[in-house]
Amino acid sequence: MTEKEKNSMLFREPDTYKINVLINSVMLAIHLILMVLYVLAHVKVMIIANVVSSIFYLLGYIFIKRGRTIGFFSLVFVEVAIHAILACLYIGYDAGFQLWFFALAALYFYPQFSNPGRIPGRLSVTFPIFSIILYFALFFEHIHCVIPDCLVSQRMHYVMNGFNSLAVFIAISFFTYLFATSIIRSRNRMNYQMNHDALTGLMNRYALHQVTEDAKARSDRTGEPFSLAMVDIDNFKYINDNYGYEFGNFVIYSVADEIRKITDDEEFSAGRYGGEKFLFVYTREPSSEAMKYKMEKFRASIEHMQLNSGGREVHITVSIGVAKFHKGDDYDIVLKQAHDNLYKAKREGKNRVI
Repeated sequence: MTEKEKNSMLFREPDTYKINVLINSVMLAIHLILMVLYVLAHVKVMIIANVVSSIFYLLGYIFIKRGRTIGFFSLVFVEVAIHAILACLYIGYDAGFQLWFFALAALYFYPQFSNPGRIPGRLSVTFPIFSIILYFALFFEHIHCVIPDCLVSQRMHYVMNGFNSLAVFIAISFFTYLFATSIIRSRNRMNYQMNHDALTGLMNRYALHQVTEDAKARSDRTGEPFSLAMVDIDNFKYINDNYGYEFGNFVIYSVADEIRKITDDEEFSAGRYGGEKFLFVYTREPSSEAMKYKMEKFRASIEHMQLNSGGREVHITVSIGVAKFHKGDDYDIVLKQAHDNLYKAKREGKNRVI
């Protein structure tokens, strides 16, 4: 799996349309099951209410198709609230329909994590609070004997209570899963943005510092050296001045794309050091010659790369300076050596590795 595919999986947003269709379809299925229970319990008022509820969810598909997330969730909220109140009044409190207000409180936070159609903060707080108020209103009405315990058979009472409890538990678990995955995606996105260059997708200077710190610690621990290579695109100012900054960015991205092809393991890392410069860190082979060999192959691949700007073929080259870090060395001095070798390559005619 490529780095691009891994990143795509890490940050892929959920398909809001499919999730909304799933929620609507599950709610419609729940009402079909409730219809069977209402018919068996001979509760005519709830049979009629359930037909109306089913029509609500058929309309829900229209809201979803038109991308009206706010309207869809408002529809769900109103339907569940009214249905739960009626069920408590005509079936009884102990059938467990009041539990749906807990699911509503969780459900109405969900659009905050979905696009398009985010609900403004005020609504996302008001509706859950309203759900809890309705729940306790039913609870106190039950305590004061306004709402009866049960108006259906004991057996049907147990069936409805079990069904409602299970359905609410699954609903809350589902929304908890959505919230958790949303938080994980946000954290992954923040970590990625903190450690990667926006243009190229390679590691940025901060991430490269972490890589070199780890390499230094490993070298101090094991005594094995590691190699650095500083890469600079030749004549980059000329490219920007003559072909434009957009093409200049394309050149940087194209070089980064070649870098991705050869840095396929943890022991050979690379990132954008700044501007048109890139830094390689190689810890697999202690010999700097191994690094020079890899860099020579990379240099050749850039030299043979064909780019096009406005119908004109553009050839680019890179100059590369290699340095070796030994146990106890000052990293800044080694990095400066890589810089010095890079500029030596420039002075000697560019398009070479030193």
